[in-house]
Amino acid sequence: MTGKVLNNRYELVELAGSGGMADVYKARCRVLKRWVAVKILKDEFVNDEEFLERFEREAYAAGSLNHPNIVSIYDVGREDNIHYIVMEYVDGITLKDYIRRNGAIPWEEAAEIAISILSALHKAHRHNIVHRDIKPQNILMTSDNVPKVADFGIARATSTSTITMKVDTVGSVHYSSPEQARGGYTDAQSDIYSVGVTLYEMLTGRVPFDADTPVSVALKHIEEEAPIPSDYVADIPKAMDDIVLRAMKKAKTERYDSALQMIADLDRAKMGKEMSNGSVNDPFATKVIGDLEDETLAGKSSRNKNKRKNDKRKAKKSDKPKSKKKGFLIATVYILLIGVIVGGIWFAYDKIVKDLIGAISAPKTEPVEVISYIGKHIDEAIEDLKEKNLPYLEPVYEYHDTVEKDIVISQKPTAGISIMPGSVAITKVELIVSNGPQMVTIPEDMKFADYLEVELYLRDDLRLKPKEVAEYSDEVAEGRVIRTQPAMGSDVSVGSEVIIYRSLGPKLMDVVVPDLSNDTMDEAKHKLLSENLSIGKIFPEDREGYKGRIIDQEPKAGTTVKELTAVNLYFGDEQSPTGGDGGVPGINQSVRVTRSIYLPVQGNFGNKVEVEAYYTTGDTTEEIFLTRIELERTKFPYDVLVPVTPGAKTTLIVYMDGQFQYTEEVFSER
Repeated sequence: MTGKVLNNRYELVELAGSGGMADVYKARCRVLKRWVAVKILKDEFVNDEEFLERFEREAYAAGSLNHPNIVSIYDVGREDNIHYIVMEYVDGITLKDYIRRNGAIPWEEAAEIAISILSALHKAHRHNIVHRDIKPQNILMTSDNVPKVADFGIARATSTSTITMKVDTVGSVHYSSPEQARGGYTDAQSDIYSVGVTLYEMLTGRVPFDADTPVSVALKHIEEEAPIPSDYVADIPKAMDDIVLRAMKKAKTERYDSALQMIADLDRAKMGKEMSNGSVNDPFATKVIGDLEDETLAGKSSRNKNKRKNDKRKAKKSDKPKSKKKGFLIATVYILLIGVIVGGIWFAYDKIVKDLIGAISAPKTEPVEVISYIGKHIDEAIEDLKEKNLPYLEPVYEYHDTVEKDIVISQKPTAGISIMPGSVAITKVELIVSNGPQMVTIPEDMKFADYLEVELYLRDDLRLKPKEVAEYSDEVAEGRVIRTQPAMGSDVSVGSEVIIYRSLGPKLMDVVVPDLSNDTMDEAKHKLLSENLSIGKIFPEDREGYKGRIIDQEPKAGTTVKELTAVNLYFGDEQSPTGGDGGVPGINQSVRVTRSIYLPVQGNFGNKVEVEAYYTTGDTTEEIFLTRIELERTKFPYDVLVPVTPGAKTTLIVYMDGQFQYTEEVFSER
């Protein structure tokens, strides 16, 4: 499926991963020019209503959540029989692979990852969505080690009535809560149990329960207590042991009440503080004073009964000054005790009660619904965000071919999602703004340049779409650039069309080759130039000057050719009958005999054949040049004039494409 384009927008580049029910492709969004991940339901499930429902549920569940630790959902659709979800492309690995690669993770880092996962779940739980399949395989780690929760394929809203799906059908048994293993009711605390198992694996490099079969693993989750993590890794602090084991309690009532509560304990553990359940040295924790202290006081009272009686007798006998002194001391102690009690009450009020009353009486901050800013000017969008005290990130500008500059293209979160106002809120509005089309400049110095070089530069370097238009020009040589449209030096948008006018050279008219027979060089030159023709090769080539008269020409007289065509000239001997001396042909004077050059049947020739002809005369074997011409196959046979001296042996020698072909003896007809 690589190379396919979905919705005329998402180009599938390569297969990034494959799961039990879907394949994930790395793709490029042609509209927003960014990488995305496209999850495509496998063919065997497209007719299964249960899987289609689960597939769509993932899109709607994750699509309603906007959080930095949740993989964002951009789009969902169907094309032909292809069901797909478009989501954020995370360039990284799964947490499972991260654990396999690094082994047991240092407890401080594991705590940070767990906090990020819990923060994402808190967002989901607030929207009444339970993930129900938290495991390291569904946590993606970006290249910056930021965890992102993915795969809400079996997530369900807590308000639905069907939230008792069995673990042997969905989920992963190694990370499933006891109630999920039993097929019982699952809620937010089921996700907390799975986070506890995931944290256990991060701390120790192993899962707490393992066995040969999934059923055996599920039974261990239901019946057995997990080993203490520090039994495997000695430097794990007790606070982390307590957090993991509390999250993995069999009874939901003994686990953390919420993801936030577990986050608070993880924060305390990182700072070296004790857990929030008051089990260790918590000065504000509720304590029960046992009966042992009452019994001890009662024992002391019984044993000292007689002693007090004796003390009374002695007191009666004591003198008055001593009694007054004792009364003063008692009064002083009472005053001090009252001061301590009053001071303690004030301290408690100032440090605890006052803040509590203030928090209760303070107006409660309500979330604010985000409106759609798409299509609005960025200044208008920012002004609205400020008025509503909604936090936002610095706008991101991207080039866009159709949306005007400074207009919002897309946003996160989408319209209709409510977020908390204030600068300390976790979720912030992110706006993608058009920077208008990307512009480039057509160089000014391309006139007279080679057409192919200009075409490649505009297409490959400037990313424009060149279009060729051929045009005659008396000024610009053939194959060179005359001009462009838009004109050279213009600013144009990337991807736009540019017309390149390529020169065909001067526009040439058809002319008839004049007859040059028996003309001198000057006479032939005058005739050729008057018809806008040019002089080609002169034969014989080894003669000094051009004495004598013309005995042959190529092309032949009367042939229709284009202007500027070169005409080859053949001069006879100065003593020949056509030499221009007015003499009468005599004995042994040469004559020219027409012979046809044919194309050998057995030859392997292309559409065009280069022909060279030579001749020998008399007993000499010296080859004298006769003609050289390139002919199309349809032009054969081709006639040439061969000089023949009566009584002397003359041989025509023919070469084609540089290879010898045949010889033919030529005789005079008179």
